[in-house]
Amino acid sequence: MKYGQNVNMNFKNYNNQKLISIVVPCFNSGETLDRTIQSIKNQTWIEKEIILVNDGSNDKNTLEVLEGYKNDSLIKVINQKNKGLSSARNTGVIHSRGNYIFFLDSDDWINLNALEEFYKFLQNNKNSSYVFSDCILEGSNKGIRKKVFNLFEQMFINQIPYSIFIPKNIFVDNGFYDETMLLGYEDWEFNVRLAANKCYGKRLSKPLFHYNVSNSGMLISKSIKNHINIWNYIKGKNSEFYKFKNVINVFYQWSFKKTNYPTIFIFLWFLILEYLPKSLTLMIFLNLRKIKFFFKQ
Repeated sequence: MKYGQNVNMNFKNYNNQKLISIVVPCFNSGETLDRTIQSIKNQTWIEKEIILVNDGSNDKNTLEVLEGYKNDSLIKVINQKNKGLSSARNTGVIHSRGNYIFFLDSDDWINLNALEEFYKFLQNNKNSSYVFSDCILEGSNKGIRKKVFNLFEQMFINQIPYSIFIPKNIFVDNGFYDETMLLGYEDWEFNVRLAANKCYGKRLSKPLFHYNVSNSGMLISKSIKNHINIWNYIKGKNSEFYKFKNVINVFYQWSFKKTNYPTIFIFLWFLILEYLPKSLTLMIFLNLRKIKFFFKQ
């Protein structure tokens, strides 16, 4: 079943075909939310709306910040019980009016020309289904993260930031985020699902997105510890795509295209995931992260 497939979303008939809906989930993030919202409001791109989804926040400061946005004509605040990041993003899409969607978490922010750059880049790359930019790492880690799209890599390592710029019809037609994935990597599963339907992303090689790296965030505290189990869930859900014959076909099709890591290393990682015990695979994964050669932030 596609998430949200029974919702009446007549989004193709709006007069402003250039309207971009920025979906911002929020759970007790009042300390950083203003920075996120201001980075959107100050964009050079005029045709935009902000869908701010309060995912059951119970922090007094956050509730006060959210209250301050009630009368802002650019912001639509949606309140729901705490259901997790996937649900909050899906809710934002359901309540959006734009023909394009951009996802931005409430502790991250974007450069002032980001939306304009995303829109123009996608218009000039019609064969691509969505766009992502280089990341400027903030917080507990510093640097610029540059990742190309390579389908073979993406099947086994999550290389694409969650903050994709995507036409709304493509997002909806491919079934929304999986709301059962409460431990993270819901964006990875969705990107795999897109790829299974031949919807590929393209890198915009400019650092437009500021990603806050936190040692207490979901990635560190939950996702990484459950990495192998989550990957097995993704594989099981997209079982046709991960059949050995298709994996080999994808390998041959993408092995000569630009990659983030040596192709042979990715192939070895595929074999490890496929044939070694989960406990041993997780140990290898965690140690590879420690040496910062592989699976970098």
